Amino acid sequence: MTGMNLLKAWYDKVWVQGDLNAVAEFFDTEALASGLMSDFAAQLEDFQTLVPAVRHALRNITISVEDSMEMGDKVWARMTLHAQKAEDMTPIHISGQVMVRLKDSKIIEAHNNYDFVSYFEQMGNLPKDSVALMLAGETLA
Repeated sequence: MTGMNLLKAWYDKVWVQGDLNAVAEFFDTEALASGLMSDFAAQLEDFQTLVPAVRHALRNITISVEDSMEMGDKVWARMTLHAQKAEDMTPIHISGQVMVRLKDSKIIEAHNNYDFVSYFEQMGNLPKDSVALMLAGETLA
């Protein structure tokens, strides 16, 4: 299995299908995933809470890979998560990038960068155009 195939299988089984037992199949016990929250690196057991929380808020999740590159033990991918809000089935789209390092066919290191501002705008937790408002000097309260 190529590194990109492993990464696609990770997203499909864990995030799309919600198979929490598959986390250990893809994610090494020593692995850390950074970039999901400031000053926080998710470990294997953190996905037992994180995945159900996301899947509670979203329905019909799919992931499309826009670009990818594989070199040695590293895989980079630019992707888009497509889903619907659980509360009213409104479509949402979240772009992001991930770099993973693999060891023994498992993710040993992951660095994530997803557009969480856009996600929270689409979910109704932040006002539309939050970044533009803040760049103009507005404070969100």
